[in-house]
Amino acid sequence: MDGSEQPKSKSKDKIRIVLIAVIIILAAGGAYKIYSDSQAKAELQAEFDTTKFELTSKLDSIGIELSDRITEIADLGGNIDSLVHLKDSIISQRDQLQRTRRANKALIQRLDRKVTGYEQLLVAKDVEIEQLKVINTELLSENNDLKVEKNQLSATINKASDRERELQQQISLASKLQAENMRVFNINSRGKEREGDFRSRQAQKVKVTFNIANNEVAPVAGHQIMIQVVDPAGNVVFDVARGSGSFQVDGKEQFYTSVQEILFDNTKQELSFVYDKGSEFAKGEHKIIILSDTYEMGRFSFNVK
Repeated sequence: MDGSEQPKSKSKDKIRIVLIAVIIILAAGGAYKIYSDSQAKAELQAEFDTTKFELTSKLDSIGIELSDRITEIADLGGNIDSLVHLKDSIISQRDQLQRTRRANKALIQRLDRKVTGYEQLLVAKDVEIEQLKVINTELLSENNDLKVEKNQLSATINKASDRERELQQQISLASKLQAENMRVFNINSRGKEREGDFRSRQAQKVKVTFNIANNEVAPVAGHQIMIQVVDPAGNVVFDVARGSGSFQVDGKEQFYTSVQEILFDNTKQELSFVYDKGSEFAKGEHKIIILSDTYEMGRFSFNVK
């Protein structure tokens, strides 16, 4: 081999070494990324498993304690129907959690909030049990003086019952759906949409859009979503031939302009209503009222000039 071939050979060896080094570095980086992702998933799953175990234990404990209170309240002559139903619901939630294998942050957060409510309910039932014990004891040796005290105790129980009803109403209110990002458009004869106030001669067809706000308390369920377009005179714009109808609220008939059936799944789903009045809207301010089943989700207005 002459002198000129030796440098070339050395150069090729250096290039080969560099390439091998680059390949090793890339392979090491890829392996580290895979390892890092695997570790992160493992840590998330471990955290979920720990929280799941704690929540399952709490639900088991609450179920056992609730069973004890059901037995005690029944022996004291109290009403246990709603408590039995609640216990079945707690068992069902515990079983659902046990069946969940992969990390589910939303489920954990929802059950954690419910556990707090269940613990408060147990405290309230302890108060009720003590009140029932007092009443049962006093009934054994009833006299005129004790009648006054029993009346006071009855008033306390009535207040506790009223408070429980208020809490149930608060829960019911919290689970109601709400509309957000409400918008209204005028659609002209060429199908062009224009947001905001419109002129009378252009206002025959309107489009109403909105999102259903996030609500962790509300269950996944079917709902009838209605809109009422109320003219300046206070009358609901209504035409059966164009999809309008009526519904009952407290025994009274009310009308809606348009309706849709939906499945609420807590994904901030967007709804769109298009109503073709077939004639010009009256001049003045119109209200749009959005209803879910029979309660109001939101309202806004537009003006026809």
